[in-house]
Amino acid sequence: MFKSIRWTFLFWYGILFLILVGAFGATAYARLRRSAFHAFDARLDAQVPVLSGAIDELSDGTVDLNLPRSARRIFTVGMDGPYYCIWRSNGAILSRSPQAPLQEHPGPLGKRSHEAYREVVRAGPAGAVILVGQRMKNELTELHEFLALLLTAGALISVLGLLGGWWLMGRVLGPIARISRTASAISASNLSERIDIARTESELGELASVLNQTLGRLESAFQTQVRFTADASHELRTPLSVVLSSAEAALRKDRTGPEYRETLGTIHASATRMKSLVEGLLTLARADGQPAGFRRDRVEFAALVEDVGAELGILARERDVHLSVDVPAAPLMGDADRLREVVTNLATNAIRFTPPGGKVELHVRREGLGVILRVADTGIGIAEADRDRVFDRFFRSDSARSRDSGGAGLGLAITRWIVEGHGGSITLSSREGKGTTFEVRLPGMARDA
Repeated sequence: MFKSIRWTFLFWYGILFLILVGAFGATAYARLRRSAFHAFDARLDAQVPVLSGAIDELSDGTVDLNLPRSARRIFTVGMDGPYYCIWRSNGAILSRSPQAPLQEHPGPLGKRSHEAYREVVRAGPAGAVILVGQRMKNELTELHEFLALLLTAGALISVLGLLGGWWLMGRVLGPIARISRTASAISASNLSERIDIARTESELGELASVLNQTLGRLESAFQTQVRFTADASHELRTPLSVVLSSAEAALRKDRTGPEYRETLGTIHASATRMKSLVEGLLTLARADGQPAGFRRDRVEFAALVEDVGAELGILARERDVHLSVDVPAAPLMGDADRLREVVTNLATNAIRFTPPGGKVELHVRREGLGVILRVADTGIGIAEADRDRVFDRFFRSDSARSRDSGGAGLGLAITRWIVEGHGGSITLSSREGKGTTFEVRLPGMARDA
């Protein structure tokens, strides 16, 4: 019916308020009217014994009225005073006061009202019927005045109640309006807006706090996306420029076979780097788009680590780095290809960032039902300011950028995603110029499995 919450609330609030005020007024008026009629009837009933005692039975079986003078004065005070009428058992009128309305028959016993008159009809001696009545002028006037007062007060209270409801809804909906204005001010270029929690109370304050936290996460995610897009564009631009410039140089004039092979080698290296980068981006895009859906097969983790160590032995020897592998049996459930990627990424980074003559250790041990992989090197280390960011996408410390590592800064981000997707965790400790140790904890298998 109404699109506005305020008007909808006010409509139903007004109806309920009017019903309550009306019910209160009707109840108060009914109780006062009943009390007034009850008191009036009691005064009329008080005259019945006087009239009943004045009725005399004669010897011939008839009745006569011998009303005392004091009683006669009561029934002759004027048109607004009490009146009576007495009928014999045969229906004939025995006596009536001068101001009594003319009535042929009293009707049934009891109480009754007609026009402005109130009457009681009672049984008297010898089959007589006594009617006592009086005009309710003052009582009805007071009731009408009270009714008018109730209507006036009810209307005033209703107006004040509706105004109070309007004000109350303003107080209730004020925080919602502020939340709405804040939400309207948010855009892709302005995610820093926050709801003023100090002016938002009770449950709405909790809602505002939750919305602020959500906005903070959205802002962080959007900034991460912007950085991710910018970094990806930057990383792709360099090898793409190399490909284009090399191809243009080769096409500019005829060259010898060795020159063409050199150019194609440069293009191949750049294309390989772009392929690696795109594969990493696709992996992280899948990680963002859906939960990790890794296989859960039995993996002989020790054999896997030994294979990786053997494969990277050539790289270690080329860089004059001593690579040692210490891997007791450690089976676990997981995705062998992804776990191999974890070990390869960590070991490759360790070898690349360790100077000639240094050492890299791959160590596996069981701890309870879990498996711990420890990759330690004696390399350049990681600055303390960078340790919290090494798992961010495209992040490379200044010391890493200064080396011809060839990485795009995605390996550790992918590594953490794989480890956490297996229900594990990865931590690091490092000292600049002394080396870095990565520790991966993975859920293992029971020893008798």
